[in-house]
Amino acid sequence: MLVYRSRNPVAAVAALGLFSLFALSCGGGGSPSTATPPTTAPQPTPTPPTGGGGVGASSCPIGMGSPDASCGKGSSRLQNAVLLALDALVQQQPRIFDKTQEAGVGTGQYLVVDREAYLNGLVANLTAAGFCAQRDPDDYNYEQIQAKNENGFSETFDVMTGSGYARTNGIYKETCTPASFPVDRTGLPPAGSGCGAPYPPEINRMACKLHLLGIEAYTLDSTALVDGIEYCNSVGFIGRTTCPVRKEDSPERRPCEEWRVGRAEDTGRFGPTWTVNGKYCTGKASGCDNHPENQYALLVYASGTYRVCAQTGKCCEVVVER
Repeated sequence: MLVYRSRNPVAAVAALGLFSLFALSCGGGGSPSTATPPTTAPQPTPTPPTGGGGVGASSCPIGMGSPDASCGKGSSRLQNAVLLALDALVQQQPRIFDKTQEAGVGTGQYLVVDREAYLNGLVANLTAAGFCAQRDPDDYNYEQIQAKNENGFSETFDVMTGSGYARTNGIYKETCTPASFPVDRTGLPPAGSGCGAPYPPEINRMACKLHLLGIEAYTLDSTALVDGIEYCNSVGFIGRTTCPVRKEDSPERRPCEEWRVGRAEDTGRFGPTWTVNGKYCTGKASGCDNHPENQYALLVYASGTYRVCAQTGKCCEVVVER
């Protein structure tokens, strides 16, 4: 097993190419690369478009991964390749880093000043070295890197600290068997949206209620709900057969609701559409107004039948008398 890690960035570029030759020849899933190790900066892979999944079958000649892969902590076989890709990137694109700020003297954990170029550059370097690599589409921050050199396994790496520094220590997160990527993301949240597995099913119904009785206006509140005890259990609503897409304090609540609820027809904001007696809420004269900070809430000034609907067509009504 190769354990060399160069602190010389020029040597790191060549070492990354040599490592890929070794890894691919003994990994069991691909043939040895014959390409000359890259000595110039490859073009970073672009951030996937909305609905994309990072690396696809056409850009990963090793093939597709399995959505049913089993993942857990083990012994990393690809960590050194990721570290070499990072060392090479420091040489290739020094503008990405502020070398005057380092998380630990001599660690090479420089402050990252261009997050997208850093993460996409790591993927590009690994790809140029013969690996299949992508940013983990289910990672809430879209900062973890997945890599593989065969379909028997893949590994995930956390390459950035919470304070924005390149991470070189303890980057290995987990190994998945068989390889967990790439997978067809048709019908899944957009890569990097912040809504990861388990993915919420379609909205089954909207719940709504009179929430606050203000002097000037009443406030209505709504919640999007999904069905399925197995799903509800998996996101912490133990024993419930119907539940919100995530718990209220989950960072994935908002992005998962955005994906499943869609946008309001009148405001264009993420969230449901409110109407009163079949008409949009446009202000006091109409009897109601969308809450300025929360599309799931409505300010009510007059009596009427108020209806709230997700983009899927699931709705809820509240009759208000003032």
